[in-house]
Amino acid sequence: MEKKKRTGLIVAVVIAVVLVIAAGTAVFFMGRAFGSKPELRIAAGMKKMTEEMGQYGSSLSEQIDFAAINEHRKTETIHTDTDISITITDGETTNVEFSVDALTNASQKKASCDIGIGMYGFHIPFADVAATQDMLYISLPELLKDTYRVELTTLGEKFNNSEWAMLLDTQLPENYSTSFFKEDDGTNKSAAEELAAIFNKPGEALKENAVLENIRDKKEDRSGVRMTVAKEVVNQYMEEFKDDLLASEFYQLYIEKLMSKAGDLEEGMRLKAMSDALLEDAMSMRLETDYVLDFYFDKQGRIVNISSPADMKTIDGDLLAVDIQFKGEERVLDVIEGGVYLKSGDEIEYLGIERNANVSETQYNEAVKLVLQSDDHDDDMVYSYKNDFNKEDLSFDMELYADLSDGKMRFTADGAFTDIVKGESYTLRVNNSSLEMDDEELCYLSMALELEPTDENPEIPKDYVDLLDMSAQEIQGMVYEALGSIRKFNYE
Repeated sequence: MEKKKRTGLIVAVVIAVVLVIAAGTAVFFMGRAFGSKPELRIAAGMKKMTEEMGQYGSSLSEQIDFAAINEHRKTETIHTDTDISITITDGETTNVEFSVDALTNASQKKASCDIGIGMYGFHIPFADVAATQDMLYISLPELLKDTYRVELTTLGEKFNNSEWAMLLDTQLPENYSTSFFKEDDGTNKSAAEELAAIFNKPGEALKENAVLENIRDKKEDRSGVRMTVAKEVVNQYMEEFKDDLLASEFYQLYIEKLMSKAGDLEEGMRLKAMSDALLEDAMSMRLETDYVLDFYFDKQGRIVNISSPADMKTIDGDLLAVDIQFKGEERVLDVIEGGVYLKSGDEIEYLGIERNANVSETQYNEAVKLVLQSDDHDDDMVYSYKNDFNKEDLSFDMELYADLSDGKMRFTADGAFTDIVKGESYTLRVNNSSLEMDDEELCYLSMALELEPTDENPEIPKDYVDLLDMSAQEIQGMVYEALGSIRKFNYE
């Protein structure tokens, strides 16, 4: 199926999901205000769903208190010690080990770390790295006697004017720069809040325009409520959503980052135009018929099915349908099946979800699968996630899987969070994990990551050589020094 049709399906899902969520919010307040029976039934059903979702909350955040640890990050030095062992199984089995012992102080805008590497139990210090907001310092003690510094704020300009650019025969964008410890001016938080407001915007429109009525005919012996939203309201929302998103701070930040990676202003403007056009195309779907959803309830008043009674037609002649079932017994959200269908001519595309979950005082098990299918199955995609989480010892056993048109990928890992001091420190251990491509194991690894606050402070080198100010002769000398150190290793 054409890429545009697949984009249309994603937009159809956005319409369906956003309107369903907004409908629940709107009718909740409508029911409270007017006491109308259909509104009250949906409001009660949505409330039950919210209560069920609360039962899936993990005890991990409660026991570790990540929020408190993030507060420590703002004012104190944080020490992280990470050890990773990777075994590559491509033909000959090869084991490689990495260690990173780091100190980071965000308030002082300083960081330093020692990096070690090893193979088969043989371990050597590889690099010492330090950073301030606009400087990076690198030392390779086993290869070079000097420490080298790179200025980050004018990196593109300085690199292009250095001997390195000529020796490597390459150029960076002239205005290319980066920095560590960027000031948190609240822009990202403001942009996120603005984006949330844009997605929540249809609630007010539905509150005034949604028509709710009891369904006369039962479905599988279950009663229901029909929600109808005039096509003009939905189309206006889609137009406003596109305009609001294009003008949003969130989108402008994205465009700024996109353009910063361009080689020059002309390329940056081209990237912006492509992004704008992609968004315009993605948000171009408009309805020719009203948006209609049926909500069906079990005897406990829980929503067990959300579906469209008939196909909804777009102005392009495509047909859109929704059918999502909530089939869990103790909690209806434990088992979810269904999705969104888009028919264009003789072609049908489907975005489906399957979820099976179970939660108790000691365990939380979840398996979720997303499927994007076309009727010819040429470009089908499957994404899945599984995790068995023990709420008592904070151990996990998880799997991520993707089956795409050009191959399969599977990642598995089991481990646990240990040595927890609430709000201060913890250790994350990954005992076994593996990565497979097309059912062939590429590698497996183990990891231990320790995090804690410390009274130590990162050390920034005082003696250094500016890497980008080096002459060709100095660069040549550095290369010879490194080669000599490597030969010394071989002799030893």
